[in-house]
Amino acid sequence: MSNKLEKAIEWCVFQSRWLQVPVYLGMCVVMGMYSYVFCKEVIHSLINIETFTEETMLMLAIGIVDVSMVLNLIIVCVIGGYWSFVSRLEIIEKDKDSCQFGYLGKINPNALKHKLMISLISISAVHLLETFVAEIIDTQHTIMQISIHIVFVLSALGITYMDKIGHTQH
Repeated sequence: MSNKLEKAIEWCVFQSRWLQVPVYLGMCVVMGMYSYVFCKEVIHSLINIETFTEETMLMLAIGIVDVSMVLNLIIVCVIGGYWSFVSRLEIIEKDKDSCQFGYLGKINPNALKHKLMISLISISAVHLLETFVAEIIDTQHTIMQISIHIVFVLSALGITYMDKIGHTQH
């Protein structure tokens, strides 16, 4: 009896990974919403391009880079998380010559952590650049952004160091 109960519990625990799917689908919806708002802003910018200054163009370019990196972060979370924790993606499995999706087969939890940290550091750096380019700089806000950026960098270094220690011990 206990063996059957144990197997049932193990099956239930293993199947619980599918509870993440709505979260991943929600992230895809958020990407669509983000893209919609982005397109709306680009159209608005095209309509008002005559009034743009060089600084306005720079801020627009920084904003585009920011949106791109946020979407890349979400994609890394969705594809990497789904692939690592829920199920293999059949579309990738069918890519026998690895032309289109081969690099995704190399995603493991450690690589995923590194990609996420790099994305967060990059997004933080873009926000810092945006702050420094702004006409009015709020010192307290800037110090807070720099502090957060430093925490991201130190966290990434710590994770990398711990991974390195883990690899040398095995």
